Amino acid sequence: PPPGGSGFVIPPAGKKLMYMAGIEDCYTSTRGHSRTMGNFIKAMFYALKATCAYLSPELWKDEVILPAPYQEHTDFLAKKQLA
Repeated sequence: PPPGGSGFVIPPAGKKLMYMAGIEDCYTSTRGHSRTMGNFIKAMFYALKATCAYLSPELWKDEVILPAPYQEHTDFLAKKQLA
């Protein structure tokens, strides 16, 4: 990651793609066939697509944790029952 607040350190076309993705700070590095802009943009798109598959903790859904069945039945059987 780039130093905080450095903004985008990428070519102009990549800045547009990252801006549309909602990313504020980004530093890119390429190797291989990145001479054509189409290859570079496709690679950035697929990288963003793979990154978005992971959910950060703030995107996790809240789940209600239910007691285990054994605990539920044990609590019921432990109560004093009137005969």
